Amino acid sequence: MCVMNPRTQNPRPVHLWTSAPARLTAGTLLAAALLAACGEADPAGSTSDAVTGPTETDQPVPRVLVASDEQVTVLDADSLDTVETFDVDARPILSVAGDGRHVYTLESDADRIGVIDAGSWTEAHGEHGHSFTADPARLDSVVEGPTAYHAVSDDERTVVWFDGDGSFVTFDHGGLEGDRIGERRIETGAPHHGVAVPTAEGGFLASIAVGDAPVGLALLDETGAETTRFETCEGLHGETHVGETGYAFGCADGIIVVADGSATNIAAPLPGAGTGSLVEVHDSSVVVGSLYSETDDSASTSLALYDTAAGTATLVDLGVEFSNLASVDGHAVVLGTDGALHLVDVATGEVTSIDVMDGWDKPESFRDPRPVLAAAGDRAWITDPGAGTLALVDLESGETVQRTELDATPTSLTVVNAATHAH
Repeated sequence: MCVMNPRTQNPRPVHLWTSAPARLTAGTLLAAALLAACGEADPAGSTSDAVTGPTETDQPVPRVLVASDEQVTVLDADSLDTVETFDVDARPILSVAGDGRHVYTLESDADRIGVIDAGSWTEAHGEHGHSFTADPARLDSVVEGPTAYHAVSDDERTVVWFDGDGSFVTFDHGGLEGDRIGERRIETGAPHHGVAVPTAEGGFLASIAVGDAPVGLALLDETGAETTRFETCEGLHGETHVGETGYAFGCADGIIVVADGSATNIAAPLPGAGTGSLVEVHDSSVVVGSLYSETDDSASTSLALYDTAAGTATLVDLGVEFSNLASVDGHAVVLGTDGALHLVDVATGEVTSIDVMDGWDKPESFRDPRPVLAAAGDRAWITDPGAGTLALVDLESGETVQRTELDATPTSLTVVNAATHAH
């Protein structure tokens, strides 16, 4: 018997912490065969509603996912044409799984995390890869828990933290291909706005708190038992990968870097400033952080370039406030409130600016819609909630090559199968 998710039959059309090549396994091929069989079983012989199996493509076909209060829209990343839309129960934050194909919808107001198969992925084979597309689909699998804002993935596992009870769940990406999330839940007993991440040794790093205020991290083994703790990061917030096995987290006075079972603190380049969000820069020891301060207004217009190998930090003042962080090819990328994309060379600190939209005001609440940026290679995708549009910008020419109107006010954005690094 073929059973379809009724919610996928007629779908309608971030403060972010948030990729590795997907694997085409026997489970994927079997699932495709079963879906094809479902279409062939139509007694009328019609295939108009059939879900098609994977199609191999000459090169990766990236897709952009845009969220609003009630839906997630999947678009072709080049043409910006709509491919599919899905309803959601609450405004989601979008987070790409480590397989580079599936996208989590963290619907915190509904205490649930859904999963969308974006239908575009590349399987690595040594120095080359095989790329595929399929119809986007919503998985039946749902992860439930109180108030989840952060999902962190490595090549094989995802960890989702729940602020409401201080627990987190972990599951392997392999189960996503067969719509079977084999989740395991670990309780910490400390509800707070925190995060947990998978470690290379099979365990976890989880934030620890005094009351509801995070003060550092606990290193846990694969069973969830604590082995070490690092209590040198008050105000812990923000996370990104460092190299193959490490992580960096924002602190009230800089960052903490944890790798190979040990921790190192790096002071912020602006005295008295804390680090809010972080993004890694691929093939670099530098991670980039946004800054905040109650006494120095320049923190909100500045980026910190943390060299995790040298243990140093450099300040770059952009002169304007900005949106979320992204990175491409040795550069950090932000969208300034002046309407320009600012690309910061992390090796030199040099800034290149590209005018892409009208100026905008940064809202007081992180829940209010604001422009969101994703970037990969020589391209960037930008939402404009005021105009209700999505734009594609060529970072080399500075030209806006595509722009489309959206059906609803955009609130979150991500891109798959395009080597994106957006947080």
